[in-house]
Amino acid sequence: MQGKFLKSIYCLIRMNDTLIVKPASCKDCHKCLRECPVAAIGFKDSQAFIIEEKCIYCGNCIKTCPQGAKSALFEEKKLEAFLESDSYLIASIAPSFVAAFPDLKPGQLIQALKLIGFDYIAETAEAAARVVKQFKKEREKMNSTLITSCCPAVVNLMEKHYPKLLPQLAPVLSPMMLQTAELKNKFDSARVIFIGPCLAKIEESKNEKRRDYRPDIVITFEHLRFFLEKKGIKISELDSAEVDLPATHLTADYALSGGAVKAADLLKADPGCGNKALHLSGLENIINFLEDFKKDKDKIEVELVELLACSGGCINGPAINNDLSIPLKELEVHNYLSFSKQNNYKKDQSLKNEKSINEISFRRRHKSKKMSLPEVPESEIRKILASIAKEKKEEEKDCGGCGYSSCREKAAAVYHGFAEKKMCIPYMKSRAESLSQIIVESSHNAIIVVNDQMKIQKFNPVAKELFTQKNRELQGMKLDKFMDSSSFQKTWNLNQRLIHQKCSYKNGSITVDQTIFALREHKVIVGILTDISEQEDNVK
Repeated sequence: MQGKFLKSIYCLIRMNDTLIVKPASCKDCHKCLRECPVAAIGFKDSQAFIIEEKCIYCGNCIKTCPQGAKSALFEEKKLEAFLESDSYLIASIAPSFVAAFPDLKPGQLIQALKLIGFDYIAETAEAAARVVKQFKKEREKMNSTLITSCCPAVVNLMEKHYPKLLPQLAPVLSPMMLQTAELKNKFDSARVIFIGPCLAKIEESKNEKRRDYRPDIVITFEHLRFFLEKKGIKISELDSAEVDLPATHLTADYALSGGAVKAADLLKADPGCGNKALHLSGLENIINFLEDFKKDKDKIEVELVELLACSGGCINGPAINNDLSIPLKELEVHNYLSFSKQNNYKKDQSLKNEKSINEISFRRRHKSKKMSLPEVPESEIRKILASIAKEKKEEEKDCGGCGYSSCREKAAAVYHGFAEKKMCIPYMKSRAESLSQIIVESSHNAIIVVNDQMKIQKFNPVAKELFTQKNRELQGMKLDKFMDSSSFQKTWNLNQRLIHQKCSYKNGSITVDQTIFALREHKVIVGILTDISEQEDNVK
C-alpha cells in the first residue's frame, strides 16, 4: 500500500520551472527545509526537491541556501529576443526598485532600461490606486474582515494551506496583473515585462490563464542587474530619465508594510480610533495570524487586513540583494517619493482614453489547492521512529535539526516520501559513533586515543592485552603510567604524523610498527600500533 502511494506522490512532485534546484550544488545540509515556513522542501537521495503542491514561492530557500543551489527562473533568451525585435516594449517596474538599487539614482535605472530597448516605463504602483478602490468596494459587500490579495506568496499560502479562509481573501487582481491588462489595452501588440523583487510574481503570472492579463516575462531586480552588467552598461555613469507612467503619491510607497492600508485610508488602528485595519509582514507573523483567524475569526473585528510575506514589505523581497536594514530601505522609498513630488512628474492619463477601463475585469478567482495526503497510520509512525532508534517517547529529541518541528512530523514526511530516515542528526551521530566503536573494539591493532593533556580517551582490547592492562578501566588516566608517551607528545607538539615508525616498549620486550597522528580540531592524538615482536625475534 505504501509503495503504491509513494509512486503516486512522486508523480505529483514534478520538475518546477519557477524555482530551480541544481542537484550538483545541493550539499544535503537541510537549511532550506529549516527555513521553509510550509515544509515545501523534500529530500531524495540526499538532494533537495521542491514539493510544488506545498510551495508558496516566498524565496526563503533561495536566500538561505549556503551553496546557491536554488534560483528563480530567468527567461534571459526570451528577453533578448524581445529587445532585438520590433515589438513595443513596456517595463512595469515595482515600487521597491529604489530599495533594490540604493547605489543608483532612480532616474539612472530608468535611463538604463530605455538604453537597452524599452520604449515605455510604468511604475506598477500606479495601478494600485484602482486596486485599492476595488478593495473598498469588496469590503462594503462583506460583513467580516477582508484580506488583501496583492502579495502572491500570501495568496499561495491561503490557497494551499488555508483554503477555508479564501472567502475572506479579496477576489481582486494584483497591481501587476491590472497594469499589464491596461497597458496591453492601450498599446496594441505591446510586450509587457514586469520587473520586481519577488519570485512568487513569476508563478502568479504563469497561473493566469488570460493572456492579456499576464506579463510576457517576469524578471527580478537581481536578473536585471545581472543583465545590465552583462551588456556592459555602467548605470552609475548614465544621466537620469523619467518614468512615463509614475505612481500617484497615494500609492508610491505601496511596497512598504501598511502601504495598502494607508492608500485605503484605513490607518486608524490607534487606541481610541477604532479597529479599522491591521497590516502584518513576515511569514511567521502571518501564519500565526491565520491560525488565530481560523480558530475564531469573529474575534478579529477589523475591516481590512494587509498581509505581505516579506518582513517590512516588498522592500525586503528575495530578489533585493543588499545589506541595507529595513528602516534604511524604507528611507530610500520615502526619499524617492519626496523627489518625485519636488519634480512634479506629469501623470500620463491616456490609459483611460482608449477602450473603457470598465472593459477590464478587476476580478480574480481563488480556489483551494491544498495537497491531500492520507493520514499516516500510527503503526507506520512507530515503525519509522523505531528504525532510527526512537522506540520510546523520551528518545524523540524534537531538536529540529532535520527541518521538521518534531520527530513524529519527520516520520510522517518519511512515510510520504518527502524525507529520508538519515536526515536525523542525533541518530546519524549515534550510528557513526557506534560504527567507529565497533571498528575500534574489533581491530587487530592496538588503538590508543589520548587528549592533548595525554589523558587516555580510548584503549581498545588489543592495546590492553599488549600492555597487560586487560581488566583495568584506563579512561582518564595519564598515558605515561603504562607506556612511554613521548611519541604521542611529539606528534601533538610538532603537529606532524609518525607513519610506520618502529618502536620498542616495556623495556624492549615488545616491538611495534606505530602510526601516530593528531586530530587537532578534536584535540586528540590517535595511535595505531601493530605488534611485530615475533617478526623481530625471528630476524634476530
